[in-house]
Amino acid sequence: MPILTVKKARPLMELLRDFEIDLAIVSLSMQPQEGLHVIPLLADELRLVLSPQNPLAQKKTIELADLQSEPFLIHEAGSTSRELAERWAQENQLRWQVRMELGAIETIKEATKHNMGVSILPYRSVVREGETGELVIRELPGYVNRRHICLV
Repeated sequence: MPILTVKKARPLMELLRDFEIDLAIVSLSMQPQEGLHVIPLLADELRLVLSPQNPLAQKKTIELADLQSEPFLIHEAGSTSRELAERWAQENQLRWQVRMELGAIETIKEATKHNMGVSILPYRSVVREGETGELVIRELPGYVNRRHICLV
């Protein structure tokens, strides 16, 4: 009988390696996973996400300089999104101001809707809110996608 378990990628990879589960669908950076077979299913880019009330939401293109003084709402340590967002900031020499670290994408979206800060989230997690106008989604300046949803 199939059992659905919802966890972050890292604990799921350990369950796979320990033969406690047979497969997982996870978001991963495209680094080799020792002892596991990874099949990328689709790209899922990170995007800059803003409240419609944020002044930057009026800009079609956001530059790195625009983000220097923005407070960021970030995903908790250990998530693929956080790892890749930190790598993006480092590669682009952005010293971001972290306002809050949150444990769930839904919580980050709600805080962003209330203009508590800007966030970096997987595009597929904010499509609906972008279409309804609850959130504004923009490209991350200098971003190269390394995030994929994979079957492992």
